[in-house]
Amino acid sequence: MQSLATQLPLQLNLKEVYRFDNFYFSQPELKGALIELAQSIDASFIYLWGEQGAGKSHLLMATAENASKNTFYLPLADLVQSASPDILESIENVALVCIDDLDAIAGKAEWEEALFHCFNRLQHSGCKLLISATHNPATIALTLADLRSRMGTALIYQLDALDDAEKQQALIIQAQARGLELPEEVANYVLRHHSRDMQVLMTLLQNLDKASMIEKRRLTIPFVRQILNG
Repeated sequence: MQSLATQLPLQLNLKEVYRFDNFYFSQPELKGALIELAQSIDASFIYLWGEQGAGKSHLLMATAENASKNTFYLPLADLVQSASPDILESIENVALVCIDDLDAIAGKAEWEEALFHCFNRLQHSGCKLLISATHNPATIALTLADLRSRMGTALIYQLDALDDAEKQQALIIQAQARGLELPEEVANYVLRHHSRDMQVLMTLLQNLDKASMIEKRRLTIPFVRQILNG
C-alpha cells in the first residue's frame, strides 16, 4: 500500500493492524462489498458513513491493506492541516484510493474543487474509490453542488451504531486479535463500568493488553477493576 504526505496516521504495532477479521460486522454484506472492492471484482465506488467511532477508518485501512494492487489511503482530517489540495493531483494511476473523513473538507472551497476534479479523473481512469464520512451524501455540508451530486452515485453503506451486545462481541474479537482472552462476563463488566464509546473502549483494551503483559495476569473482573480504578 502507498500513501501520500505521511504514512498511516497512527503508529501501529502488529497487534493493532487494521484487518477485516478483527472488526465486528453487523452487516455481513458490507464485508463482502469491501473485499470485492479491494480485489477489483465488483463495485467501483463505495461511500461509507456513520458516527465518529463507528469504525470507518478501520475499514478504510483494512480495505487498503487487502487491495490486490497499489493503493492510496488519504486521511483528509490530517492532510488539510499539513498539505495543500495539490496533493490530490496525479493519484489516479493506482487501483484503489481510500479517502477518509470527507467532512474535513466541507466548506473549504479549494479542497472541494480539487476533490471534484480528482473524482472525475479517478472515474475516467477506472480507479476504484472508497470514501468515508460522518454524514450521508444528502446531508453532508459540502458547498460544491457538483461534488455532492458525485457522492450520491456511490454504493452507500451506513455503519450503524452498535448496541451493547454487539459492542461486547467487538471487544472480544479485538482482544482475540491481540492474543488476549476476554471472557464475556469481563467484557460485560467493562461496558457497565466504563464508557460505551468504541474509540474509548479500544483505548482501554490497548491499556489492558499492556497491563496484562507487564503483570502477566489474565483479564479477570478484579484485574480490570484495578486498572479502571487506576
